[in-house]
Amino acid sequence: MKKLIFVLGVLFTVTALSPQLYSQKGGNPRSKEFRMNLKSQLNLSEDQEKKIEALRLSQEESMIKFRSDLELKELEIRKLKSSDKFSRSELINLTKEINAIKNDMALTRVNHQMDVYELLDESQRNIWLDKQDQFGNMKHRMRDKMRERRNW
Repeated sequence: MKKLIFVLGVLFTVTALSPQLYSQKGGNPRSKEFRMNLKSQLNLSEDQEKKIEALRLSQEESMIKFRSDLELKELEIRKLKSSDKFSRSELINLTKEINAIKNDMALTRVNHQMDVYELLDESQRNIWLDKQDQFGNMKHRMRDKMRERRNW
C-alpha cells in the first residue's frame, strides 16, 4: 500500500512538473522581442553584434549542459527515493550537487551579462542598464501579482 501511494505521488509530481519543464524550451516570445528591441536601441556595430552573438551561443551551450546535468541529478534523486532503503546522507549529497549546479548556472549567467556589458561603449552601457532595470522590475511586478493572486 505504501509503495502504491509513493508511486502515485511520484507520477503526480512528474505530471504536474512536466509542463513547466517543457514550456521554457521554446523561449518566451516577449523575451525575444525585448532582446530585439534592445539590440536596435543599442545601435551595435557589426563587430559588436558578432561578438555578442558568439557569447550568446556559448552561453546557450553552457546552459544546455547545466540543464541536462540538473535533470540527471534530479533523476538520481527519484531513483534513490524509489529504492527500498536510502540514507539521509545520500539525499543530502545529491541535493548539494543540485544546488552546486544551480549556483554554477547563476554565475555563468552573470558572467555572460558582464561579458556583453564590457563590449559596449558608455552610451550603450547606459541604455543597457536602463533596460535591464526595466526588465528586472517587470519580473518583480509579475512575481508580486502572482503572490497577490495566491493571497500571500
